[in-house]
Amino acid sequence: MGPDFFEADGEIVALDQLEIAKARDLAFMLDAGQIPFACLVECRKKGRLETVVFDVDVEVPQLCRHPIRPSERVAATFHEDDSTYPIVHALRKNFPQVPHLNLHIQEFPRNLCLYDERYEEVKRRWTSPRFVHRIRDWLALTAQGKLHQEDQPLEQILIDYVGHLVLPDSLLETADDAQPLFVANIRPVDNEKIFLVAQRQQLHNEALNIVASVHRCPPQTHGVIHKRPATLADLAALVEGAGLDILAEIRERLKTWMNSNKVLLDSHILIIVRFPKRRNDEGEVEAVDTWAFFLGDAARTGEHAGDLRIRDLGIRIGLWDMQDNQVGLLLSPDTSKRGEDVSLDVLNVSFELTRLMAARLNGNSTVDDVRIVAIGAGALGSQTVMNLARSGFGTWTIVDHDRLMPHNVARHVLTGHFVGWKKSEAMAFWANSVAGDAEPFTALPVDILSPGKRDEDVATAFRNAEVILDMSTSIAVARKLACDIDSDARRISLFLAPSGHDLVLLAEDRDRAMPLDALEMQYYRAIANNKALAGHFRTTGQRSRYGQSCRDIASTLPQNLVALHAAIGAEAIKNAIANHGATAAIWQADGFGNVRRIDISLTSVIHHRTQSWTVVTDEGLLEKLGTFRKDRLPNETGGVLLGSFDLARKVLYIVDALPSPPDSEEWPTLYIRGRKGLRHAVDAVEEKTHGMLEYIGEWHSHPPGARTAASCDDLKVFAWLTELMQADGLPAVMMIVGDPGDKLLRGRNHERREPIARGVQS
Repeated sequence: MGPDFFEADGEIVALDQLEIAKARDLAFMLDAGQIPFACLVECRKKGRLETVVFDVDVEVPQLCRHPIRPSERVAATFHEDDSTYPIVHALRKNFPQVPHLNLHIQEFPRNLCLYDERYEEVKRRWTSPRFVHRIRDWLALTAQGKLHQEDQPLEQILIDYVGHLVLPDSLLETADDAQPLFVANIRPVDNEKIFLVAQRQQLHNEALNIVASVHRCPPQTHGVIHKRPATLADLAALVEGAGLDILAEIRERLKTWMNSNKVLLDSHILIIVRFPKRRNDEGEVEAVDTWAFFLGDAARTGEHAGDLRIRDLGIRIGLWDMQDNQVGLLLSPDTSKRGEDVSLDVLNVSFELTRLMAARLNGNSTVDDVRIVAIGAGALGSQTVMNLARSGFGTWTIVDHDRLMPHNVARHVLTGHFVGWKKSEAMAFWANSVAGDAEPFTALPVDILSPGKRDEDVATAFRNAEVILDMSTSIAVARKLACDIDSDARRISLFLAPSGHDLVLLAEDRDRAMPLDALEMQYYRAIANNKALAGHFRTTGQRSRYGQSCRDIASTLPQNLVALHAAIGAEAIKNAIANHGATAAIWQADGFGNVRRIDISLTSVIHHRTQSWTVVTDEGLLEKLGTFRKDRLPNETGGVLLGSFDLARKVLYIVDALPSPPDSEEWPTLYIRGRKGLRHAVDAVEEKTHGMLEYIGEWHSHPPGARTAASCDDLKVFAWLTELMQADGLPAVMMIVGDPGDKLLRGRNHERREPIARGVQS
């Protein structure tokens, strides 16, 4: 290595001893001179790691901000499981301390931080040439001082009552059983009425231990009761005229409770009376009022709150006496004791929200229990899910491993009280609190791309789902959901464009004939060709740093836009699930409160599989190419193909095509593609689609009656194309357009030199 360089770890090995695919590919391409401005130095091996050492030429300015040399030696270390980025070290011993270095226990050799994306995001498009170009760009920008980003600053029967009481809806299901409740007092302010909330479980240490006794009054004409009862005797007198002997019912229940559970003797008691109301004495019941009566003084708080216990009540209504702290039932109840000395407080009852009530309040007659797995509980995801939770829609598994950070609260449905919680767990807790009759939300706090020990839990959730909803804004997640999981569930993707002004929904059909990744590609084609979508991927806000890591960056995005699109998204999800067909739509907000929906025309997807590659295109592209050919007949014509490579999955997406440049030579039996304006046209598509569509190959037509088999000239062009694409580690693709029914698509893998697909174009 020499005195100026650190020695890389491991023993030096020959190229053919490398076994890790990426290390081997990099070393062989360097050794063959196939990567410009870089040359191989040596290869090393240590355990499960393989390292490729090479020199790179760097474009440095005359005046450098940081002392980067025109040639730098780097070591790229690969792990055999390909689960992390290759570790890149600058081996020069005096390599400077610069921004975007990964900090480790050992300072030297310095470790370059090349990417601000997760490896799963980068891996699908990683090639050896691109990797080396990334290193050279990193070094060049560091030399200029341009690599580092600047930080940037981001809801009557009785006339009078003392307070309100919220009860569980299930409380009314039975009337005779002792129903334990824990009632917490929401302390009043000034002269406000008290507000009590009853729960089945004790949520607060200061909550009163109460037993509820539900009584049902016979129907009565409204307006019979005009004053608030002050004692239990008053209440008994009020309901007696309607035919309810409430004291007799209470005595029977206390006797039963005493025999079954003596612990109840120390509990407070809440009398709940249901009052069916009719308009006149002969009319039908039109409504039911529910009122509660706390026996004791519920208006008092602290240690004196609710000072009457069941053991005391039994004495005061002549049911039993106490002797030596033991209950002694009277042979015959003393009915002269009617509770005149039992004060009570009248409470206006409301019932907790149920899912059915929520659905009805949102205009739906029933609850839809469609099983949904939602990935991503960020700003849009959390607000969308909460909108649907409030309408009683769906049973959910929320998957997100991130913790709620302080800056998230600016646009998240969760509040600052949840900072530090896992978003999925906090969201499940918060959403389950909406309706008290069920818990339709569960949390799965895992990284969907690396679930680890929870892999089977994730797989089970996917298998049981009817819908998988991706709101992660991650292409790696979207591709995994589309291609790599075992589930019959429909996939739906909902996300915001970078500016926050555009909302996108991509929904598969019920039969998944149009899978999510293919919908994504037709969406990109619409972005490239629809003038109404110009600027769809623009960024209008700045970015703010919330931590010290180079990835601790948050986008500037108005909460009002997130809330607007979360409302639209919730409705769109419900409509997409109800509709069995595929949907792709964009909603544009113009900043003045106007929203325009743009539907993306979808065409049937075509899959073609070979030994090494899967080619995905659609009828829309074929129709476009057929139109290009028809317009130029009898001459041949051609142009370039646009699409995307998923190298991790060996998937080629052929998405769009550009017509023949104006300087092309077109003849009945000959076509030579020109180049005028072509680079600009390709760059324009890449810019419009945020780099998601790129140049992938060539197409040309054959005249009527001619087969689409490649001619000698075609093979020469294909050889040139293979060499061109191979320089970037990519396969070559050529499409030949002929008469309907005559099909051919050719491409070659630069490793095996085999056709990657045939027979998808007519």
